[in-house]
Amino acid sequence: MSPEGAAAPPTYFAPAERAAPDDIRLAREKLLSSELAVTLLNSVPDLAMVLNEQRQIIAVNGHVLRALGFERPEDLLGLRPGELVDCVHAADAPGGCGTGPSCSVCGAVNAILECLETRQPTVSECRVRTTADADGGALDLEVHATPLAIGELFLVILALRDISSSKRRQVLERTFFHDVLNIVSGLQAVSELMTYDDDPAAEEEYKRDMRRMAEQLADEIIVQRQLLAAERGELALNLTQAPVAGVLEAVGELYRNHTVARGRTLTIAEAPPAEIETDITLLRRVLGNLVKNALEASAEGETVTVRADDLGDRLAFSVHNPAAMPPDVQKQLFQRSFSTKGAPGRGIGTHSVKLLTEKYLGGRVTFVSREGEGTAFTVTVGKRHEALRT
Repeated sequence: MSPEGAAAPPTYFAPAERAAPDDIRLAREKLLSSELAVTLLNSVPDLAMVLNEQRQIIAVNGHVLRALGFERPEDLLGLRPGELVDCVHAADAPGGCGTGPSCSVCGAVNAILECLETRQPTVSECRVRTTADADGGALDLEVHATPLAIGELFLVILALRDISSSKRRQVLERTFFHDVLNIVSGLQAVSELMTYDDDPAAEEEYKRDMRRMAEQLADEIIVQRQLLAAERGELALNLTQAPVAGVLEAVGELYRNHTVARGRTLTIAEAPPAEIETDITLLRRVLGNLVKNALEASAEGETVTVRADDLGDRLAFSVHNPAAMPPDVQKQLFQRSFSTKGAPGRGIGTHSVKLLTEKYLGGRVTFVSREGEGTAFTVTVGKRHEALRT
């Protein structure tokens, strides 16, 4: 029951009720009295913790203490896993980890609940956004929930294996290589047409196409280099000043003739007569990523609209497309390996948008998605780079 018989806080998903401190202490003592259980916990080669039926920590192995910089396991008692790793959703509801609106799609919470219900081992994958700076605030975990009974006491051993590197490699293979090969295929096709077509007018068009695709190819390579540097905290800013209209038009020029825009219309609304001082290349990268995602989410014949609004000392850039996102998709946006395209490892766009905007451009990313109204992402940044940091 909740401490001192207090009513449990409301929840959007998993039960919010927590065990009383005395119950946690007694469960810990019973666990530690079992030599087999302690040996099992310490033999796990990954981060491992033992949870009670309220999903609270009663013990951890040495890997957890070393990885998170704790000296005493007692300091972690009563926490839930998301609270331990600083998940951004751990405080979304009064009940803490597992009780927020986004927790219904959390692989860790679902694995624990399934293990508690079935009394069987469960394996899942979990994407976590954290408040930490390391690795761009993104974690990809393989989660193992294993039942453990000590007398009448039922517990769950939760092991967390970091699979971020393999997920990043999947993104590189499925997204970067996929897009690069598409562009290279286009270059090959145009070069073959140039070989057999002697029309001077057509030759000029082919040259323009090849120049555009070469620029797209270079852009894809630069995107990956910048994202890796950003996740390592090594991305250096290049602050310059430019008219807002120029920023929007550059994004429009890049994507109007992009392969993802075929059969769709990209509209750039009239920009306010304002200038912005920021890293213009990064800002264009952020907006371009949103435009690309919006075009991919749109059906043929639909229109994607890009606009900017002057908010005084800030500017709000928005990208709108007519399609609404399902609720479960909305809950997982901004996670590094999540993809709206249904293929594992294809996600990276919204993660990079949030990372570059909020950790480098000093801005904020929000979105609204409703049936009948479509989806709009808004990037709000200061007209001067420091405007939102003071």
